Amino acid sequence: MEHLRTIGLLDSDGQPFDPRIERVLLRLLPRLRREFPSMQDDVALTEIMEEAGRRIRHREERGPIERVHGYAWVTVRSIALSRMRLGSSKLNQKTLDSEAGNARLLATPTSRGTAAEVEHRILLGELLRTLSREERMICLWKKAGFSSQEIALHQQRTVMAIDTIFSRAKQKIRKALSIDDVTDAQARRSC
Repeated sequence: MEHLRTIGLLDSDGQPFDPRIERVLLRLLPRLRREFPSMQDDVALTEIMEEAGRRIRHREERGPIERVHGYAWVTVRSIALSRMRLGSSKLNQKTLDSEAGNARLLATPTSRGTAAEVEHRILLGELLRTLSREERMICLWKKAGFSSQEIALHQQRTVMAIDTIFSRAKQKIRKALSIDDVTDAQARRSC
């Protein structure tokens, strides 16, 4: 996909996208490859990115998008999922029977951690989906090591508001895990 950086993404008229949109899309390319490892065809990936660029440009005709990166990822992911559901992608996905597929999966080394780490990421994802967007963001900031003070400053809120939201998130996680007595440190590791 290095060729995208040199020739750039083009809209339906063959014109390059706004450099800001192109930068955002190119930054999302590694994430797209990670999320959809079965999509290895550079042409298909380029088509997904160009379709996303067209949709973003069309949406911006109504007004600027406040969080272009997030909007772009949702758009790219949506297009990729639609492509995965098409007949040609289904054929690629169903070329092995279940026994052969399981054997192949067991023999394939992971590039993203041990089985326990993968299970932990899946559990974390499931737990985060039970939270509101606001709670999810604060948990992710906390997991990244930011203090309540730093988060409050960035989100233009009080430290007490951040702590309250984080406390609600921990309660939801405790309830989801059916744990009555979890220390703050354990909940923070989960978030």
